[in-house]
Amino acid sequence: MHDLLIASRSPAGRSPGPLTRRPALPDDADLLRSLFAESRPELALLPEPVREQLVRLQFDAQRDQYRRSAPDAVDWIVEVDHDGRREPVGRCYLWAGPREHRLLDLAIRPEWRGCGVGTAVLNRLCADAARAGVPLTLSVWAANHGARRLYDRLGFAAQERAATDAAGYLSLRWSGEDGR
Repeated sequence: MHDLLIASRSPAGRSPGPLTRRPALPDDADLLRSLFAESRPELALLPEPVREQLVRLQFDAQRDQYRRSAPDAVDWIVEVDHDGRREPVGRCYLWAGPREHRLLDLAIRPEWRGCGVGTAVLNRLCADAARAGVPLTLSVWAANHGARRLYDRLGFAAQERAATDAAGYLSLRWSGEDGR
């Protein structure tokens, strides 16, 4: 089932179209691995055989950890209608629990960053959390300044460091219009 998010701006040379989301399918494994690699530019410094192996190992470890810690989470593929077809532009892995909605991962293709895709997805997640009466929480790599600017602009606030936080990550929370 395709679920309309909102219309977004498009990168140069692309026709804008509405964003939709759909659950990831087994056939999406290569796309998801590619999104994982694209969101870690530091890995591009490695020689290709090593890089591919490391991406595969890290992606598989992340997927296994998500499946263990949030087995009922949904891995969404975000698509944009482009020239009469749906083009995958990102992924959103979300766990919607009774006390919080937890964004496990949000990755947007580099050529679609800065076009409103992340904002559209997060606005939808915030609205869903607000309807459920729960906060939306996430962790972000502290050095990911682009993502941190986006989260700040949308009203996410830093939480006190939890004992389960990994070094280098910040825990953020959105719990309403003021983000507090």
